[in-house]
Amino acid sequence: MYHYDNTTLLQKSVRFPVIGKYLGQLLVILAALSIVPLAFSLLFMEYDFTVRFMIVEAILLATGLPLMRINASANIQTNEGLVVTGFIFILSPLVMTIPMMGNGMNFINALFESVSAFTTTGLSVATELQQQPLTFLFARAYMQWIGGLGIVVLTIALLLKPGAYLRKLIELDEKDDIVSSTRTYARRIMAVYILLTVIGTCIIWIATGDLFNAVTHAFTAVSTGGFSNYDNSLAGLQSSIAMVSVISGCFLGALPLLLYFRLHQTGLSALFHDTQVRAMVFFVACITILLTLIFLYEIRIPFSDALFHALLITISAQTTAGFTSIEITHIGLHGMLVIMVAMVIGGALGSTAGGVKLFRILIFWRALQHMLRKTAAIPHAVIKPSLGSKNLETDEINKALLVILLFIITVFFAWLVFLYSGHQPLAALFEVVSATATVGLSSGITDSELSSYLKLVLCACMLLGRLEFIALLILVYPSTWTIRRTNA
Repeated sequence: MYHYDNTTLLQKSVRFPVIGKYLGQLLVILAALSIVPLAFSLLFMEYDFTVRFMIVEAILLATGLPLMRINASANIQTNEGLVVTGFIFILSPLVMTIPMMGNGMNFINALFESVSAFTTTGLSVATELQQQPLTFLFARAYMQWIGGLGIVVLTIALLLKPGAYLRKLIELDEKDDIVSSTRTYARRIMAVYILLTVIGTCIIWIATGDLFNAVTHAFTAVSTGGFSNYDNSLAGLQSSIAMVSVISGCFLGALPLLLYFRLHQTGLSALFHDTQVRAMVFFVACITILLTLIFLYEIRIPFSDALFHALLITISAQTTAGFTSIEITHIGLHGMLVIMVAMVIGGALGSTAGGVKLFRILIFWRALQHMLRKTAAIPHAVIKPSLGSKNLETDEINKALLVILLFIITVFFAWLVFLYSGHQPLAALFEVVSATATVGLSSGITDSELSSYLKLVLCACMLLGRLEFIALLILVYPSTWTIRRTNA
């Protein structure tokens, strides 16, 4: 007799017309966004890239326009929203390999660069960046900027009709009155994101005197992406002030974006009362102190240099930006271990940063405290875990712990693949953690000569980390596509 789970009766498979309609809308939005690098290719008179972006436009419009005309239900299920999100983050890098190959990259390298861009990771196989075409440098920075905000949020804000069902397309953690609808949420996030980018561009421009560098580094700083126009990352700017200006953009991008709207409403008190902001400052301070001591006593560099580089690299790792002012291979084994901790923790939930996220780390800590307190409590005592002024629900705790567990599992199995390929254990672990946390700091493993299958493993890590695992797992979950019901 066939055995089945009774919960099957409560599940719904995705509807293909709904998937097609919303995916088509996303592709059309991506086509509209791709006009920007196309225009810049004309400005830079790099016409080979112009042709390539025109091909991208043709593909996206030819696919997206027919799909978005599909007559489908306006109500979208949670699994459908996740499927659409997963598909767009897979299809976007695939399409953008066409312009990425304009600098002579082969398909795998171009795909790796595109995935790294859209997932705001920053691992790169491109070399001699100072000699690369300007359109190539601008396009990959721009892709990180798009990926940082999320194509899905952009689409909801610009195209889709408002409604509660749209909350399933993006993960809303805000339940305050300032988030009255998904469209309002997306527009406010967009406004904050654009404002931070403009401010970052102005500050970096003043610091460097180079508008192109200012724009591209602002794109990759606020998105916590980490692509630089120099092989040696921030060191190529050759200015401490310029380095600090870029890292400041990373820090601002790693805070909850909706927090800035609260600052506009309630003033600085919102900043001081935000749990994630306090946690960010705490972790940055602790890790900076540890790295400074390591740089002083192991690398033996002067205190002022040790503190400067430790602070920059800590913020870069904690915000999952991936910029660096010195070679990671020069910081020693203990330095790499400390940085890995920062990369895993990551930035704030509701920001452009990756990693496990501060909010989930805080939930884990509160859940652990709650468990320990219950062991000492009197029988039948009712003790609820809380974070700040909010009680934590069981589902909220379970979801946070699940993401942490999936992060660990992904890192472990990817690490095994690298070990099997003969890479040094710590360097391999560092690289896999960096990819899964969408950071982009490298132990030296990632380069154009890395085996194709290992590049694809890192691509999978980047996508899983960026989509926080569930969206991609939904794509391969059989019940997503076919729910079997039987009375047998």
